[in-house]
Amino acid sequence: MKLEVNDGIVRGLPLAILVTFLVQGSTLVWWVSAKARDGYFLEQRVTTLELAQGKASDLQSQTMQRLARIEERLVAQGGVLERIERNVGGGR
Repeated sequence: MKLEVNDGIVRGLPLAILVTFLVQGSTLVWWVSAKARDGYFLEQRVTTLELAQGKASDLQSQTMQRLARIEERLVAQGGVLERIERNVGGGR
């Protein structure tokens, strides 16, 4: 009888080790796939942010150019207004 119990324990031990390795192996596969997914997500997010930053820089440059043109027009309009005021004031 003792021989059968020991024999059962000896036979069950490799099965338990096999099950443990399978569980650990599947956990490892799950962990690696999660890390790969996170890495891919971060890579895509960085790419998206870099593109957005590039577009924002382009828009900022365009806005600065438009603002410079508006300032030039305001200066020109101020000159025209001064001439009009001189002509109106000088005629009185």
